[in-house]
Amino acid sequence: MKLNLLKFSLLIVALQLGNACKKAEVKSTVSCFNATTKGHPKGAAMQALIDQYVSKGLPGISVLIGDSSGEWFGAAGKADIEHNINYTPCTVQKLGSITKMMMGVLTMKLVEEGKVNLDDPICKWIDAKVIKNIKNSDKISIRNCLQHTTGVFDIITSSAFYLAVLNDPNKHWTSEELLKFVENQPANFEANTGVLYSNTNTIFVAMCLEKITGKSHSELLHEKIFTPLGMNDTYYHWHDALPATTAQGYFDLYNNKTIINVSNLITGSGNGYTGVYSNVFDLRKFIRGVFIDKTILSPSTLDTMMQWAYNKDELYFGLGLFRVYNGTPKYTLIGHTGGDLGYASEVYYYPESNNYYIVCINYGTNGKTFLTPVYDEFVTKLKAIVTP
Repeated sequence: MKLNLLKFSLLIVALQLGNACKKAEVKSTVSCFNATTKGHPKGAAMQALIDQYVSKGLPGISVLIGDSSGEWFGAAGKADIEHNINYTPCTVQKLGSITKMMMGVLTMKLVEEGKVNLDDPICKWIDAKVIKNIKNSDKISIRNCLQHTTGVFDIITSSAFYLAVLNDPNKHWTSEELLKFVENQPANFEANTGVLYSNTNTIFVAMCLEKITGKSHSELLHEKIFTPLGMNDTYYHWHDALPATTAQGYFDLYNNKTIINVSNLITGSGNGYTGVYSNVFDLRKFIRGVFIDKTILSPSTLDTMMQWAYNKDELYFGLGLFRVYNGTPKYTLIGHTGGDLGYASEVYYYPESNNYYIVCINYGTNGKTFLTPVYDEFVTKLKAIVTP
């Protein structure tokens, strides 16, 4: 999820007005088993990199990489600063927009099963009264939504939505409630004439899947992806209770180079665009199951998912996927990034080599703060180690 944060003065006012007495859903973090790996030729360099960037201010980091030498995983920093709980590879955290990649895989699984037609207009499945005041909603398909070619206004750019979140931090939003913030907002372009990321798109996808199948999309995620892949440490908030091993999420909310705990400012979780919590081990199962072992989707279905629309800066949009390039010569990476107010994550696969990397950090990096360039630098150096 890409956050466009409000001015900090507005955030402060909203916090003072609304959230002091709200019940926390992310409670104090409990330690989990601190697994380690030995013998990987890149292990020492990876651990040194993680340690270095924790020392630069990122609260907690966990990384898992895979290449021809096998796998390496490690972590450093704190999952819970207040209670001095270490961040370890088994720590669970919010993944932000990695949720969208999982929703894309789920949709393609249902396409493969003959239950979903990608070219169905969303207005076939979503009640007209819910979307009648949303620009372009009468002109877009499920495929458009997954590929971000709808032009529909992005809910995460709505200041009214942020105020609502901050004044009711743990609210379990429904899709219909979220779409109220999209009504009567201008479209970014005519449907299917451009590419622009919008969190609203995956709300539409979730609603369509529920109408088509008669099941909640949370139930479908578990049934079609999490359970078959053995992702036993993966949870979909708010539909699932979060485990005690969930990391706290942090952010420089007041823009004063002081990070605070924002774990319980919940930005619409559980509606398709954010809400999955997991760890690097379960994300390894996901990336291998989808891209390497291909136990979830057939190769032909995966090929359909990887039909790319070009945006800019060498970023291509598939159906719930990104394609980017790294290194010299340039290597292809396929996957997704994730960001939420207090968390960041990346999951990428290198199709030329079957290498992959997974990163989880309990700090929000989409807003511009003093740690944003630190995070960007960390990921750049990580890619330099992982890229073949």
